[in-house]
Amino acid sequence: MTEVFLCTNGCVEGQLRTKFIERYLSAHAQDVHVAPAIGDADIVLFYACGLTSEKEGHSLSIIGDLKGRMQRDAELIVWGCLPKQNPQALTGIYDGPIIGPMDTDLFTSLPGANGISLEGIDHSAAENELATMAAPSIHGCNSIDLLTTALLLYKRGIDLFGSRRQGHSAIYYIPIATGCTGHCTYCSERPVFGNTVHSRPIEGIVSEFRSGLERGYKRFSLVATDLGSYGVDIGCRLPDLLEELIGIGPTGNCSILLNQIEPHHLQGIYDDMEPIFASGKIEMVMSPVQSGSNRILKLMGRHYTAEQWRALMLDIYRNYPRIRLNTQFMVGFPTETEDDFTATLDLLSPPLRLDEAHIFRFSPRPTVAASRLPDQVPDDVKEARAARLLSGFARNGI
Repeated sequence: MTEVFLCTNGCVEGQLRTKFIERYLSAHAQDVHVAPAIGDADIVLFYACGLTSEKEGHSLSIIGDLKGRMQRDAELIVWGCLPKQNPQALTGIYDGPIIGPMDTDLFTSLPGANGISLEGIDHSAAENELATMAAPSIHGCNSIDLLTTALLLYKRGIDLFGSRRQGHSAIYYIPIATGCTGHCTYCSERPVFGNTVHSRPIEGIVSEFRSGLERGYKRFSLVATDLGSYGVDIGCRLPDLLEELIGIGPTGNCSILLNQIEPHHLQGIYDDMEPIFASGKIEMVMSPVQSGSNRILKLMGRHYTAEQWRALMLDIYRNYPRIRLNTQFMVGFPTETEDDFTATLDLLSPPLRLDEAHIFRFSPRPTVAASRLPDQVPDDVKEARAARLLSGFARNGI
């Protein structure tokens, strides 16, 4: 009997992949047991995140900790995004195979797995079924002053008890696609997933949605590298999938969170999304704007303007006021000036109100084209701008 211990410090996608493998080993591998403790394991499978330099550093720290706690003769296998994003970072601390998230053949060849297929394993899971070793972060900003903290707590109170309060029940995550068609110059995920979209068939997603409903879950988050590119490889689109999902169950019985729709895709499908927004079943739309400077957006390889993104968000805000609006910002992209950053701050101006904002500081990664641009922004400037942006968000809509 082979004992396998699984852990991850990845995003929700990474956590779902780890859960998928856990289910496979538990249900279909005859001579494998998923170990509850690392000290019992013959094999340790660690899903490592390498999205940013900070995430990479945390992954490397965890690898050192795992090696110190595992049995001396146990095997460590590091998989996930980091091995594909920056394999050189593993030099000296890991000499095993380089395995990305898509390299699932490894798991059918584990001792005791007997080559059984991965087909038929449920991809979805509730948040209380997932586990991560990811370092805690508040909106992606390390330095928060007391006033900003107080304002964020106030906004959280509005979310919990106001007229637009969000649900309290656990979220059920359903992965629908991996990969995207973009060529963003800051993206470190292209070596991991390529520029190919792998969409799951609508019927499989619908089946897992029904299963979640039967288990009593009411909030469903669709997970993809870019929800907006769903279906380009299988001849359908996101609105087609959503029409199927919102037709299941009575109104008010469930809500759907749209977790990552690139603005240019949202603009292209917006007319068909309006009836879906009007259904009352969409709880949240997250569309990552990244910057308010069109010059920076062009350098980033983004295919929209800041004005186009804001117009979409304002339309949802005004016409479908119960939908929560989230976005993602990146500060410190190479050549970003104070004027460029001010344009980003301006995106927070009324009447638009955002419910959530995640702030990233540009991280120069080995495979990222923007890392080779001149005029890299110093780390202290990035941190100061992240703090100012978070402060601006905290005041947004109050």
